[in-house]
Amino acid sequence: MPTTVSSLASKEAIISIVLIAVISYLLGSLNFGVILSRKMQNDDVRNHGSGNAGTTNMLRNYGKKIAALTIIGDMAKVAVAILIAFLILNTFGIRDSLTSIFDDNTDIIIKSFAGFFCVLGHIFPCFFKFKGGKGVATSGGMVFMIDWRIALILLAVFIIIVIFTKYVSLGSIIMAILYPICIFIVYKNVILTVIAVIFMLIVIIAHRENIVKLIKHKENKISFKSKK
Repeated sequence: MPTTVSSLASKEAIISIVLIAVISYLLGSLNFGVILSRKMQNDDVRNHGSGNAGTTNMLRNYGKKIAALTIIGDMAKVAVAILIAFLILNTFGIRDSLTSIFDDNTDIIIKSFAGFFCVLGHIFPCFFKFKGGKGVATSGGMVFMIDWRIALILLAVFIIIVIFTKYVSLGSIIMAILYPICIFIVYKNVILTVIAVIFMLIVIIAHRENIVKLIKHKENKISFKSKK
């Protein structure tokens, strides 16, 4: 155990952790809602609707095609961040030290760490004046990388809620609440559950205005009609 702690406190370990955090944050800051609205529409989606640079606002203002591209981009960037995290840890030889501490949960913790900073970058993108999206698609991409079974369950719940209520925000919030529950049921691990709770809180805090609107019955419903 002392050897493990010493290796994690080494220069290589510190460099690895900092690199993963910075790279993941910068990748998260590549907000595809802003990028695509500027490149494809010569506009900024944050100037319309909810002012949010996310898939829902893209759908409301520009239609299904650009919304689909947005969600693909915002999910893909967290996958890239996670892959780079593993590459860095393997290059510096830190992954074995982490495995000796976290055992079978090491990979999930690594994915969650990279995912955390990627989501932060999405919500507070340094490239776009720290005004981004709400982290749902990016968090969803991370969940798919962690456990596709849980991701599909959450996605199914999200779709059902949105179809019946037309509230994307409600689907996102319930999906976030169910995430730590699913993690605990599948893995029965306190550390993983606590990490999942942190992501739940991030998503819920990002949706605080939507929660107020839902309570007051003033939240906008989604329309699946194509933009002309």
